[in-house]
Amino acid sequence: MRIILEPLIEVGKKGMEVTGGDGKVQIMYPILACYVADYPEQCLVTCAKYGTCPKCQVNDDEMGGREAAGWRTQHRTSKLIRTAREKATSISNFQELCKEDNISGGVRRPFWEDFPHCDIHMAMTSDILHQLYQGVVKHLEHWCTSLMMTAELDHHITPCFGVRHFKNGWSQLSQVSGKERKDMAHILLGCIIGKAPSQVSYLRLLELPSPCWQDLESYIYLI
Repeated sequence: MRIILEPLIEVGKKGMEVTGGDGKVQIMYPILACYVADYPEQCLVTCAKYGTCPKCQVNDDEMGGREAAGWRTQHRTSKLIRTAREKATSISNFQELCKEDNISGGVRRPFWEDFPHCDIHMAMTSDILHQLYQGVVKHLEHWCTSLMMTAELDHHITPCFGVRHFKNGWSQLSQVSGKERKDMAHILLGCIIGKAPSQVSYLRLLELPSPCWQDLESYIYLI
């Protein structure tokens, strides 16, 4: 990856001439601003220890907690890797030192170190299929089954104009695709009307930390 993207480092600093659709030549500064990947690749690219968050500093045993952790930064990650590299006496020792700070230890020199105006952690986007549709929606579906019996939940799925109808309910689905999870999310709220506990209220949502609100807003927009 370093070899492939190395030409972008220099042009990101000095710029390059690009001809636009109107025929005018302008100076452009290409930067690494967005990186789309699934979770394993996110950990690999950001050098985050597998099982932790590629974007924040939360420990693996605190994932899913209500307390927000500080953001990971490219500068901090590079510094931790550099410090571990200087102290390490072997490859295995280097990996141990990195994992103490929730760094994977699999990469000694990340390809993004010299990129201008880049923060690889902020550049990571959500894995929509696995983290949102196959993750959040699947969790909400299981939560609904704790509110009512599976047969009752299937009975609540009624035909509605503009959305997919699961005529046999959700319980008959064996292998659920991302598209089906998305269709289930469209009717999920209507299925739990009158069944959601009173504790689930707007006031409870106000207690969420700011990063959680941002994720919730992004998720609602995507669905």
